[in-house]
Amino acid sequence: MDKELTIKDIMEIAAKDESRVLELKQSTGELYKAMTSACAFLNTDGGWLFFGVTPKLQVVGQNVTDPTRQEIAIALRKIEPAIDIPAHYIEIEDKPGFYVTALHFPAHLFANAPFTFDGKPYYKVENTTAPMPREMFEERLRMSNPTRFSWENRILDEFDTRDLDIDRLYSIIQMGVLRGRIPGGALAIKAPADILTHLHLSDSDGNMLNAVNVLFGKDPTKYHIQCKLRLARFEGTDMMEFRDQTVCYGNLFEQYDAIVNFCQKHLFLAGKMEKIEREDTLSVPFKALRESVLNLLVHRCWDAYNLTPSVAIYDDRIEFQNPGHFPIGNTYQDFIDAPHSSPINPVIADVFYRCGLMEAWGRGISSIFAECEKAGMPKPEFRIDPHFVTLIVRFKDSLSPRKVDDTINGTINGTINGTINDMLNADELAIVQYIVEHPGAQVSDIMTFTGKSMRTVKRHIARLVELSIVERRGSRKTGGYYSNWKDR
Repeated sequence: MDKELTIKDIMEIAAKDESRVLELKQSTGELYKAMTSACAFLNTDGGWLFFGVTPKLQVVGQNVTDPTRQEIAIALRKIEPAIDIPAHYIEIEDKPGFYVTALHFPAHLFANAPFTFDGKPYYKVENTTAPMPREMFEERLRMSNPTRFSWENRILDEFDTRDLDIDRLYSIIQMGVLRGRIPGGALAIKAPADILTHLHLSDSDGNMLNAVNVLFGKDPTKYHIQCKLRLARFEGTDMMEFRDQTVCYGNLFEQYDAIVNFCQKHLFLAGKMEKIEREDTLSVPFKALRESVLNLLVHRCWDAYNLTPSVAIYDDRIEFQNPGHFPIGNTYQDFIDAPHSSPINPVIADVFYRCGLMEAWGRGISSIFAECEKAGMPKPEFRIDPHFVTLIVRFKDSLSPRKVDDTINGTINGTINGTINDMLNADELAIVQYIVEHPGAQVSDIMTFTGKSMRTVKRHIARLVELSIVERRGSRKTGGYYSNWKDR
């Protein structure tokens, strides 16, 4: 404190009554319980602890002796990490020898480890003191020392390069170089272990980290059973009946492909389409869809081994349910009002950024809201449960109950005589739809959109050109691919 407290100051503070930032005790006879509240102050928004003030706001004071001071000092030493909290003793003028003891506990600094009292952590829930949940405690530990405590940075001893999806690893480097986010010299790196070092996915001793497996593992569930996600299309607006469902057990890039393909398969059903040039052909604008998928994959909590992320499509909405929570001290509105980057898994997020799939400015949530508003859709919602954060995007128009194949045929008015249904796979369908929505698209754009390697994208495009569904126009450097649908 910058100035010495007076009884007047005490009375003004106490007049606010007990709240999230104030605890009143008549005497140090309640010292142990008071110190649990002190610990909670440190872990939440800070607060005042007064001895000698009753819950009825009567300033009665307490006879403070040397043993009393020692008792308070001993209790303070049970708070860890150690913190210097001075005790202020303010004598009551008309009661000589009687004092109000005041202690101020500052708000938690999230760079510090969570505080405990007598070996247990506490936090404030409104005006009550409660034991801190394990998930919150572990998150505070990770925030205090990300390198030491974060899941993605833990060493995975059993993993070696034979477990790597080498083609995927090389394709991510190619995508990053094309997007200008990885130096061109990285293309000359051939040894997988050296590429992982370049992506900061191994420690100084060359040990591979958990992040390597979930990003580039051939079979990531071999080491991390939680590396999977559920996809479902439900009939109607509840979970009573499935129309389609699957579980993806692949790495995060395979999961990205799976979600995008699944959504494009089922979200072609939105509304009426008067002409093929219509910009928004999905029930959810693609940019909003992509950001929602990336948030799901990049920001999940990996310590919850028994919790699985999911994407559920209903007739009226799509829900992205993710194990975890927002960064402590943040709500979704904070990311809209002042976009900022605060990734739960910064190593994983960096790889997605460097390959060009996401940005580094924390504008994902604000982009989702902006794109939905632009499309005339209802404002997205977040539902916060004890173990999940769920993003709910409601459609402007209910999905048609027709089968997806029929809808795609209807969308293009039969102009390609069933080729879409009979001859194209899901990846090729996705590329065709992207070119329709982005005339002049180049290979690098399509690689970013699909997450596929250059070789795979070129193979798909060659087939689409052969079928005369798309064509290349313009010069080799500045030209791109266009759909032939509208020309037929």
